[in-house]
Amino acid sequence: MMQAVAHRANVSDMSPAFLSFADQAIYLAHVSLGQHAVIQVLWRYLRPVDIDALTRFRDNLAHGDLARLIRPARLPFGRHQWASAPPPSAALVAAETALAPEAIQTWADAQVALPLDLVHGPAWALTFQGFADGSTVVSLVVSHCIADGLTIAMAVSDAVRGERRPLSYPALCSVHSAATVLAAELQRIVRDVPATFRALGQLARTAYTSLDTSNTPAASRVGPAADDQTVVFPSAFIRVPMSVWDAGARSRGANRLTLLTAMTAAFAEALGRVRDEEVTLLIPVNQREGLSHTGGNSVALATLKVRVDGPRGGLHALQRRLRATLLQTRREPNRLAALLPLVPFVPRRAFSAASHLALGALADLPATCSNLGGLPKDVLQIDGNAADRICFRGIDRPVARRAIEARQGVATLFAGVIPGFVALSFVAYQPGVVTEPRHLRALVERLLADYELVGEFFDA
Repeated sequence: MMQAVAHRANVSDMSPAFLSFADQAIYLAHVSLGQHAVIQVLWRYLRPVDIDALTRFRDNLAHGDLARLIRPARLPFGRHQWASAPPPSAALVAAETALAPEAIQTWADAQVALPLDLVHGPAWALTFQGFADGSTVVSLVVSHCIADGLTIAMAVSDAVRGERRPLSYPALCSVHSAATVLAAELQRIVRDVPATFRALGQLARTAYTSLDTSNTPAASRVGPAADDQTVVFPSAFIRVPMSVWDAGARSRGANRLTLLTAMTAAFAEALGRVRDEEVTLLIPVNQREGLSHTGGNSVALATLKVRVDGPRGGLHALQRRLRATLLQTRREPNRLAALLPLVPFVPRRAFSAASHLALGALADLPATCSNLGGLPKDVLQIDGNAADRICFRGIDRPVARRAIEARQGVATLFAGVIPGFVALSFVAYQPGVVTEPRHLRALVERLLADYELVGEFFDA
């Protein structure tokens, strides 16, 4: 059943909707670093798509959780606000020329580079392309500042079913006076005072305890081969039959998530992302409380160290450690979360320096293991019928080679469960190991063989 959308005449009367500290931090990192992270969803149909149905899907997306922009604060220490985005005005248009099937990856990468504007819109883009073998690929690219993978999956599912979530955000062009906006921001600053003082106390304690432990290795210098040419991180998309994946997990005494974690560790090792014979895994942990969550991002990062000689054998010990780490992360906010109330008070220049420092502190060369879990089957049905392939990936828009090499590369394994399959997206850039998609594809093929898994690439 179609849900009602907030009436445009009443939008200007809505109360301000402030970003969470975490969402504001992500936005400020984007602004200060100029590195814009996005989530891309790709669907492949082995036939032409129903353009009318795809247009209805696009219009439904424009009235859901993706229909928002960010209104920067007017006060120096104010909180940014969500604003309701106007719906798209341009029609979906089919490309005149079909591309060779070998160009699927190149086309998908080009969609990541499409312009997105978080303040004026649009903050997401839906496009599609036909290929000479009769297939069609649809791409949805969404700024990570307004939504994470789970939010996007829920928005897609709602749009497929024709459900439109009423937004409680003022319109971008609302008639609120400057005085009203400033008053609301000032009231919010006052309400945030207790959290700000708690964060200052945490900052003092953290600084004190770090005096004798500041021995994190510095980031490596950028090599002479690095330049300002922009690159899109190489990616490889593959799906593994659920029966094969589950058999591989059972044979190692593990569950699906533990096998994914072990594979991420082996992926990091193959890239050379090893420190002191261990790989460091960053695992996003969902912090939402039910479906009423309306923020853009709501995850905590669990950190797990894995010895490189462990992942390929029995996984009993890894499963126990993984379970304990995830439970602890859900129960106890990390120190970074406790400091987030200070975000509005950090000047842009200092925030840029802090962001670069944070990137430089990633000297453990971590790899991210991001698991969306089970996805509803309607996520496949954006033109009314199920797509033949689907994949998700989190990726930065094109960045300068110099910047990514200063960051010492990147490695992410993104996973989701669809009917009958585990969909895997590998993203990596590692100087001297993986700098092009063909390098990554070969590495993924070897990794699957090591785990006695068989799969099908997205463009197969």
